[in-house]
Amino acid sequence: MAGIDAAFLYMETPSMHLHVVGVLVLDPGDAPGGFTLEKLTRVLSERIHLIPPLRRRLLPAPAAIDHPLWIEDPDFDLSDHVLRAPVPGPLSWSGLERFTGEVAGRPLDRSRPLWEMWLADLDDGSVALVTKLHHSMMDGGAGADLMASIFDLEPDADGVAPPEGDWAPDTVPSMPRQVAGSVTSLMARQRHVPAALAHSVSGVAGTARTWLGQKRSGTALPLTAPSTSFNGSLTPRRSVSLTKVDLDTVLAIRRAFGTTVNDVVLAASGTALRNYLMAREGLPGRDLVAAVPVSAHRPDDDDDVVNKVSNMMVPLPMRPDDPGGRLVAVHANTTSSKALQSAFGPDSLQELTGFTLPPVMTAGARLYSGLGLARFHPPVLNLVISNVPGPPLDLYCAGARVTGIFPMGPVMEGSGVNITVLSEARHLNVGIMACPDLLDDVDELGRGFVAAVDELAALVDRS
Repeated sequence: MAGIDAAFLYMETPSMHLHVVGVLVLDPGDAPGGFTLEKLTRVLSERIHLIPPLRRRLLPAPAAIDHPLWIEDPDFDLSDHVLRAPVPGPLSWSGLERFTGEVAGRPLDRSRPLWEMWLADLDDGSVALVTKLHHSMMDGGAGADLMASIFDLEPDADGVAPPEGDWAPDTVPSMPRQVAGSVTSLMARQRHVPAALAHSVSGVAGTARTWLGQKRSGTALPLTAPSTSFNGSLTPRRSVSLTKVDLDTVLAIRRAFGTTVNDVVLAASGTALRNYLMAREGLPGRDLVAAVPVSAHRPDDDDDVVNKVSNMMVPLPMRPDDPGGRLVAVHANTTSSKALQSAFGPDSLQELTGFTLPPVMTAGARLYSGLGLARFHPPVLNLVISNVPGPPLDLYCAGARVTGIFPMGPVMEGSGVNITVLSEARHLNVGIMACPDLLDDVDELGRGFVAAVDELAALVDRS
């Protein structure tokens, strides 16, 4: 297992679940026989060879002396992972959000492949697939690409080609072989330590030089974030809001202001948070700070499944009152953040996590979370905001048309909310996950995001 993949296992605590959650909404109206659990299971069975991580489970190294292994699970059974939601009847939209929050609030069973999928009927005749997948298996970009394997471009598309050979599960190695393999792997990695450290030090030095240059020009990013009511120690509970906005409207805003879609997402998120805070404790004296994951995958990568991600830290302006002015400020902040992220280097985070001792990282994460230390220092960031590119055309699954794809990333310790958006043919789908013991009304943020986009669209219409 790669170091950064393993880090998502080590950092997980009873209150910080490091899985990603997705909600897929389907219209089964034209699908022959509707959309049933049996049909879903058959589709996944026919295509699971296109998504290799789904049949792998982790094998911890003896005494945690090395990163875990991925093995092809000899006990894999698709019926353990594809399940019907245990609800009394069709769900309303708010009921789907509650059920998704319940799924998100439970850790995955590490003795099996780290994913599950729940099928739920909705009261408008559509169906929903609530999927949970551990971040150690793949990052959001790779996950979206791989999960696209269950989609078709036509409702009556032909099935996929079968695998060239039969799937072969692994035999769990004996303890002596595990120890020998772990020691060999650990020693092999040590040969790369000097070069990795040199590269990381160079990245840190380049970041420092870039930041100091920005400081002299008055564009330097803050090193800490302001404290808010939704920054603190997490509990295991999760709440969810699922909403969407018109993609053409977002594109019109982007063109009118000369920004990017990501800038519009950040500005709308900032406005929603601004209104949430103004309705409670008032605005902090400084801008909020959002961590924005950036894919570090390259076209020539040999392995597109492992996590390859970097982060930008982007200030979200709470002032001026003019939403257009805040969008322009977000665009300037993002430009500065990209320069810092580029100076640090896209591979530095992977290299640094690759040499961290597993017991140290695990113990540190659990100590920090268990003692609630996030309450006693200024937050480094206020929230995470992700923008995942999605399919620009209609999709189908087992003949049912996809009407919504809502991704949600994990809520991190010290930060009570994560906003993730995914674009598809007609909409920008917004999934918001929060810890309800830190952020008391996640639906208010969802409504606020939609209202913020409408507010910017009104400015465009008046110009």
